Amino acid sequence: MMTPPQRKLPTISSPPPISQTTGLDPPLGDNMAHEQDRAGDVFGKKTLHLGIPDDALQTELRGKQVHLDTATPVSWRERLARGDSLVSVRDVKAASPNYKTRNPRNYDFARYVLPVSEYEIKDQDHPGKVRAVASSPPSPTSSDESSLSSGSTLTPSSPSSGNKSTGIGVVKGFEDPVLSDEQQDLYDKLAEEFRTIRAFTSNPGVPKGELKSLDDDALEQLESLLSIDDQDTPDSWIPRSASLRRLTGKHPLNAEPDLLHLYEAGMITPTKLHFVRNHAAVPQLHWETHTVHIYSDPPDLISKPKVWTMDELTSGEFRAIEIPVTLGCDGNRRREVNMVKRTVGFNWTASGVSTAVWRGVLVRDVLLACGLRETPDDEIWYLNFEGADEPSSGRYATSIPLTHAMDPTNDVILAFGMNGRVLHPDHGYPLRVIIPGYVGGRQIKWLRRIWVTKEPNKSHYHIWDNKVVPSFIDSKSHPLAKTYFGDESTACWEQILQSIICKPAHEECLEIVDNGALEGTYTVQGFAFNGGGDRIERVELSLDGGKTWRWCFRHFLDSPLRHGRKYWAWLFWSCEVKLRELVNAFEVIVRAQDNKKMYQPEHITWTLTGMMNNSWYRVRPNILRNPETASTIVRFQHPVAPLDQDGGWMISPETTAKKTDDNIDTGLPVFSLEQIAKHDKMDDAWIILDNKVYDVTSVLSWHPGGPRSVLTYAGKASIDCSIEYKNIHDSFAHGKRDECLIGVLNTEGIKAMEEDAARAAKELRELKAARRGLALQPDAFTAAKLVRRQPVSADSTLYTFELPRKADGSPGILGLPIGQHVQISLHFKDQAVLRSYTPVRPVLPQEEDGTFDLLVKTYLPLEGEVSSPGGTISNYLDCMEEGEEIDIRGPSGGIRYLGRGDFEIDGKSRHFDKINLVAGGSGLTPHWQLIRAILSDPEDRTLVALIDSNKTHDDIWMRESLEKCSDEHPERFKVWHVLTSPPDEWKYSRGRLDKTIMQQHFWPSGDGIAAFLCGPTGLVDEVALPALRDMGFEEGSSAFSF
Repeated sequence: MMTPPQRKLPTISSPPPISQTTGLDPPLGDNMAHEQDRAGDVFGKKTLHLGIPDDALQTELRGKQVHLDTATPVSWRERLARGDSLVSVRDVKAASPNYKTRNPRNYDFARYVLPVSEYEIKDQDHPGKVRAVASSPPSPTSSDESSLSSGSTLTPSSPSSGNKSTGIGVVKGFEDPVLSDEQQDLYDKLAEEFRTIRAFTSNPGVPKGELKSLDDDALEQLESLLSIDDQDTPDSWIPRSASLRRLTGKHPLNAEPDLLHLYEAGMITPTKLHFVRNHAAVPQLHWETHTVHIYSDPPDLISKPKVWTMDELTSGEFRAIEIPVTLGCDGNRRREVNMVKRTVGFNWTASGVSTAVWRGVLVRDVLLACGLRETPDDEIWYLNFEGADEPSSGRYATSIPLTHAMDPTNDVILAFGMNGRVLHPDHGYPLRVIIPGYVGGRQIKWLRRIWVTKEPNKSHYHIWDNKVVPSFIDSKSHPLAKTYFGDESTACWEQILQSIICKPAHEECLEIVDNGALEGTYTVQGFAFNGGGDRIERVELSLDGGKTWRWCFRHFLDSPLRHGRKYWAWLFWSCEVKLRELVNAFEVIVRAQDNKKMYQPEHITWTLTGMMNNSWYRVRPNILRNPETASTIVRFQHPVAPLDQDGGWMISPETTAKKTDDNIDTGLPVFSLEQIAKHDKMDDAWIILDNKVYDVTSVLSWHPGGPRSVLTYAGKASIDCSIEYKNIHDSFAHGKRDECLIGVLNTEGIKAMEEDAARAAKELRELKAARRGLALQPDAFTAAKLVRRQPVSADSTLYTFELPRKADGSPGILGLPIGQHVQISLHFKDQAVLRSYTPVRPVLPQEEDGTFDLLVKTYLPLEGEVSSPGGTISNYLDCMEEGEEIDIRGPSGGIRYLGRGDFEIDGKSRHFDKINLVAGGSGLTPHWQLIRAILSDPEDRTLVALIDSNKTHDDIWMRESLEKCSDEHPERFKVWHVLTSPPDEWKYSRGRLDKTIMQQHFWPSGDGIAAFLCGPTGLVDEVALPALRDMGFEEGSSAFSF
């Protein structure tokens, strides 16, 4: 490997300002615009092309590496599998195009993913690999609007003097009815509703312009930040809103929005609030390379089978349509069913439904282009869909009757657009099927195969999922379960008639200050939807247990009608009631009626899958007394609370086994916090993770972050350990953790941990509030774009990253406290790889310009007798092109400099007048922040002594900057260097750092004197800390490590 020429290290200072791009995305270049002009009608009238030669693209797609000594290209995948040569992150990065930098509109806020895991790189077999001994394992790295009736039809009444006529045309044999003032008001509103519906014309479904890039309403529609919960999963690259409630843990994502937030977001659900149902990791697909194979089995049903690219499907050969469609999970409202009796499914509440505007081409048109034969009258054919995801029981696939898809009035489309942009990864990017009026379980995402058959689909999920079997089938092991699940008659097809109350919301409280307030009104509101395109003809509200019903007024989307009779989207409804009636009601009940005059059922019918529950939706008011004001409070409760929380009015008859100290379920020993507290030393260290106890003593000797990062939490009852662990560890670490499991916490310990969790949650809320408007956030990752790179030595580079602009267009602000770090996230196929770095700029508030600098040493791959793939993050950064992104989160770290000698260290306030700094290699960066902050404040009297230890002269970072600081502030700052291989003319120490050097150049221990260390584990733990102890410094009180 060639060594790059030596470069003089520049002085680190604020660089010239970088011109930030306007908005959230760079404009398309001339070449892109030229390519678009050649395109057809996809994003309105145009399509996207790469703008690079086809042969170059194919080379990149194959991921080949051509060696100089052979003409046979060998891909990194093949080399990794064979194990006869070293594969590094550099090889994979070079062979994996970042299409987002070329076609940003195709990807929105989704991140680039390297198609390999760090473990595969680190654990590969290759010549020269150093084998680790067993005791030292390798370290891979969220009423006026009502009318009372008794269920009968309103009949015209005889006119009466003094009352108002409706003014409506008189039907022969009927006189114009005369209405009271209240009835007249109701009539006026009702007549307006009916006129509105009669005026509907069919929506032609013409797409509104091109699919948008990241401008206009991007941040209203999309989440730009990455959740910390996803970073140790294969979905680390997908931006997801913290407003979505995760129903099945972190992974895979199954989530719903808050019901009130869903309603208040409007009739078109923002993409970031749309419910998500995933069975596995989201496939990492690219518009440029994704294909869908269309064929038949048997093959003679389609004469021209074809593998279609995205550009071919969207180039204009097929007419695109764009229509609003409501999707609902078959399991919506399942938690109510689970309160009756446990089903096999998880707890969806009433918000597993959303409405989006979908753009795509008709499936029938594509099938006809493939030569689909006409179905014989005596046969039934099926249309099968399969996604690219890989759930545990095989590919997710299903089928529908082919005749349904071939009927153009059913609008079955291959969708590639959602709410005016490309599909979000969680919703099927780049291609999915939308079957309006059908349940969500039939609408396959990430489409990879479509085929026609003469029999229904035989996949696991088609047979065993999205089915409603008789109630006596109480388990999948029932003797008749397979018979029922295997028959198409039990399958969920069209969506079910449904209506939901959104206001009053769950746990909403109304204060009634006096009896006069009861004469006021309250508007009950919600939504309703139906399947098959059938219009909802009526929504009714009852306050007396269903004896009488009030008319609710329907509110429709603009242009909701398709083909003169189809309604694919939900409607909103409202009903104004007297507050006195609302308060005195036992329940507030809503029901809907369809065009067949069928109502929703009164009660829940339990089934094994808990699907298609559409019983009356009931909200109960509870009367409470405000002890402080003596006023009345009305508290509303929905049937169930979100997630698995307590609080709904429904109560499960099943008795939950009470947890005891016996921990029968685990069979593990039970420990108290007092017992755990005794194990807090290097040779005896226990920690608590998620209420489990681990003996991590054996880990300390090889832990990648050094023993201190673990010992910080040894013997302590703190939730911080669990939080920190989840933030940075991978599957390898999980395996090593499980080997150390020795027991569980007792009940008192769990309670204490819950209290500490509440403390941590409160601190997080306070921190987020304090950092509002800053780019760096403690619980989410923000994208930062590489805009400049500057080599500073043979193996070190200064990288400048641009922060996203604020909503007002001004430059973003990093806002990193002095002494703290930024956590970087890069996305590999199995999870994110995370590392912490300290920016060398900005340090001071006046240096904030919308960018930040990272100084990083690249640990290149080594080949030869001893080989290594090198540093994961550093090699990735070294291979990045300008315009590519990393993700950042923070601040992190336990040390924070507040100024003028004041520190906050692990939550405690401390003051030091003199500080000694030990730095080794790249460990200089947090020290540089301290030095810069102290010396920039004339009123800061803190004295600083730095010893910087390196191998060679060229390894010294920021040497000129350090010497300049020393020359300008000789009384406040002194620096001393130690080199193991110094040049001939060298005035500083030669050899390795030792206690003698530290005694000569550091202030001795005493009141107001501390030492701070950052560098390689060998330097800090084996040399500097022992020496500091001998000098009288005590770790945790006067000696601290970054």
